Amino acid sequence: MSTAELQNSIIQKVLKISDSQLLDYLNSLLLEDESSSYYSMNEWEMKVVKESISDYERGEVINNEDVFSKNEKWLKE
Repeated sequence: MSTAELQNSIIQKVLKISDSQLLDYLNSLLLEDESSSYYSMNEWEMKVVKESISDYERGEVINNEDVFSKNEKWLKE
């Protein structure tokens, strides 16, 4: 699907929406896209990222295979 076709498809779908709350949400998404090109993390997200970096630097990591293995074992319980 070309960009123009995708735009027209989205426009047609938006024209059918009567839920003002949904339209407000869509509008806020579009305005956010215009106002900035990056995501700004909140304090909690920054804290989690810093903790993760510290864990990594201390070598406190688990490889993917172990994580998947533990998850599979947990799901079978």
